[in-house]
Amino acid sequence: MNPEILGIFDHEADPHRADRVPFDVVCAGDSLTGWGNFGSAESWPFRCYPEFLQVLCEPLGLKVANCGVAGEISENGVWQVRDYLTLFTTAKFFLLCYGANDLDDSDDHEATSSRIVANLGHMVQFIWKRGRQPIMLDIPDVNARLFPGDMLLAARAARSYHNPRLKQFCQDLDIPLAVISGCLDEEHFGDACHPNTEGAKIIAGVVFEVLDATLPA
Repeated sequence: MNPEILGIFDHEADPHRADRVPFDVVCAGDSLTGWGNFGSAESWPFRCYPEFLQVLCEPLGLKVANCGVAGEISENGVWQVRDYLTLFTTAKFFLLCYGANDLDDSDDHEATSSRIVANLGHMVQFIWKRGRQPIMLDIPDVNARLFPGDMLLAARAARSYHNPRLKQFCQDLDIPLAVISGCLDEEHFGDACHPNTEGAKIIAGVVFEVLDATLPA
């Protein structure tokens, strides 16, 4: 992992590093973003998109902080983002990727999607109140070959229901959206639902295009 990227484990071990390193971009979310609660990046089961986003951002002089927490749900993201806004005082962009675990833990797609969008709305309000820019990521598909067969149709139905509603939410509020759903094929997964290295690079590329278009001219 690029040493300039900050994982949750790193900031707990050295809470003042965020002040010493002028981070510009904060990536918040679940294990699609990072595995900060698994310890140092070397111990993570998969490499994640913020690592490769940092590589793409280096020519622009931007530093990326990875605040992904495996297993996280959108309800917890509300207070996490609030804390990140206080911790990363120089960051101007907050990338939000929450909702996959919410969807996979519920059979009621409609209610769950509404709850995710509402929680993301709270995060966005916190970000805007601090004068920062939110950027959303939608939820990618799962690996049909490895995902449990008896759960596959439900997982895909949940994503097919939620992602258009997230897109509409972003359009209504003029929030940039990185559409990572549909960008991964089976060979881009490391397991049933997490991207492998190549998949993480693909996601980073999609996210960078949106981030780059959001930067001032």
